[in-house]
Amino acid sequence: MTKLFFTLLTILATINVAYPCSAVVLKNGDQILLAKNFDWTYRDGIIVKNLRGTNKIAYFTHKGEQAQWTSKYGSVTFNQNGKEMPYGGMNEKGLVVEMLWLELTKYNISEEKLYVNELEWIQYQLDNFENVQQVISHLDNLKIYPIKGKIHYIITDSTGESVIIEYLNGKATAYEKEANTCQAITNNAVLSSEPYKNQIKGIRKNNTAPTYRYYQLEQEVLTINSQRKLNEAYAFDMLKKVTIYKGSFKTMWSIVYNINQKSISFFTDTHKEIKTINILDLDFSNGLNYFPLNQNETKNLGDVLISLTEPINFSYVSPSLMHLGFDESVIKDISQHQFLQSQNSTSLFSDNYFHFEISVPIEDDRQTVFLAVMDSEQNFNKRQAVTGGYLNNTIIGKGRTLVVHIYGLKNGKYAMLTFMDSNKNKQLDFDKKGKALEKYATFSDNVFTKRDEINFINTSADFNKANANVTISWKQ
Repeated sequence: MTKLFFTLLTILATINVAYPCSAVVLKNGDQILLAKNFDWTYRDGIIVKNLRGTNKIAYFTHKGEQAQWTSKYGSVTFNQNGKEMPYGGMNEKGLVVEMLWLELTKYNISEEKLYVNELEWIQYQLDNFENVQQVISHLDNLKIYPIKGKIHYIITDSTGESVIIEYLNGKATAYEKEANTCQAITNNAVLSSEPYKNQIKGIRKNNTAPTYRYYQLEQEVLTINSQRKLNEAYAFDMLKKVTIYKGSFKTMWSIVYNINQKSISFFTDTHKEIKTINILDLDFSNGLNYFPLNQNETKNLGDVLISLTEPINFSYVSPSLMHLGFDESVIKDISQHQFLQSQNSTSLFSDNYFHFEISVPIEDDRQTVFLAVMDSEQNFNKRQAVTGGYLNNTIIGKGRTLVVHIYGLKNGKYAMLTFMDSNKNKQLDFDKKGKALEKYATFSDNVFTKRDEINFINTSADFNKANANVTISWKQ
């Protein structure tokens, strides 16, 4: 195994965890907009008209109590993973909820609370609440037990208040902004982003860097004054400044929610004509409907929505969740549940998928840690880490324990290589006699005497939920 392997592994895995998205709430008097770029590696999706008065229950993911509720409000959502797992949307009261990836997210999955998954959480808020304060006041009523994603949320309403909600240490934290104060977010935590609001020192100046996109949005916010009229054209122009046009992660959708007009405008990377849907024109009492995102057939969608059935739902859910590594059988299980809405004591997900918790002890005061988890020999050879399974950071503080969470992995064999990268060259070094010069660990008990011994078989073990809490024991 050559030095090039580890160099490529670092480069490619870094790309895989970029997970860009950008969002901003724009406010000026009674003008309130939420603008969002959805950046991802998969583009197909639908708009769904969700009905009020629908009985719902969370998909069973583990032993515990699934949340149950009846939707008070109708909503329009943007979906890739089925009608109950949206990426964002607006309800008929003007509440808007959107999400962005946040790698540092840590859910408290061991809490004994009612639960939903990370995307059902969005639908739950849209179904039940009409403003930001109601969302905040109910945060502790249920927990998130995720399917896959590490995400944070940005929310606004017709009062002009907005909030970003993050799960960093197992508990929801709300960062509120009052009316007339704009709020932006990309893919760093709020407290990590704010130092870059007015300066770019140390920021990599390209649109894939979350700090740079955040800085660009904040600079645009400074141009808003009492005379500036906020409208969709202005918001779309702002989104263009943080649009990613090429690469493995691209801007697939650009969306502008006009809260007081209760309208949603959007276009996609393949179909650039702006389409609009007006919430006030829709009947949320009957007709579960959808509309494909990638088309230019019409500019006003209110009169042309199509009946949404489970087979149609599955046809969109299947490629999206397969793209995230799920088997077709569990995808069908999820899609059927979204229509049957039944209470269960098991599911294909709970039986066949698990969440990793890998504890990495930090023995020195300032240590650079490299970690990569791969799910097959093929992906090991392609230098492809699982979603959320890559780390290359400098940790400050002797005696700390770094905990890495990876959600939604299928039971089976996984390989890991982690090491203390003392010279920061992003590779495990050996001396001329074949002894490792840096502390390292894998999922196996093998001790390496040369670089060529590092392969999928020699670094892997079988895992399921029974043995998914791993504490690293360093070798050298």
